[in-house]
Amino acid sequence: MAVSATEYETLRGWSAKFIEQVVPLSPGLPADSHPIAVLDAMALKAPARARQGLGMMIGDLIEDTGRLPASEVKRIDAEFANAGLPTLSEMRLRFMRQVKRTLKRGSIRNDEDYYLIRNAVEGLAANEQEHLWKLLADYESRCAVTK
Repeated sequence: MAVSATEYETLRGWSAKFIEQVVPLSPGLPADSHPIAVLDAMALKAPARARQGLGMMIGDLIEDTGRLPASEVKRIDAEFANAGLPTLSEMRLRFMRQVKRTLKRGSIRNDEDYYLIRNAVEGLAANEQEHLWKLLADYESRCAVTK
């Protein structure tokens, strides 16, 4: 998911709240290893790379919500809206729009697109996955994906 410089702080806040309230991390995780702390350290040295990492993190977080019941999504949406942050539903929609743009284009341009599609493919029905797997395989054969 692409993250612009102007929306970085909002989406950083969204991710921090999401990690805290929806997918809490293990209690023994050192403070400097927390995903937001790592992101903040990266932002000091390489802001563009931090935006890219934040986009990938958001994609992973959204992927993790694929099996949430509608009642839980509604509860999360209300909490985030009350905090002045984008709702989970808004973020899912934005994520899927970017997936659809890549599908329409018919190719994966870079690692960011690759991970966007990679995060999306497993959450789709089997009949919707085939084309995405082909796009991923094509990109992998053309480029060395940074893993």
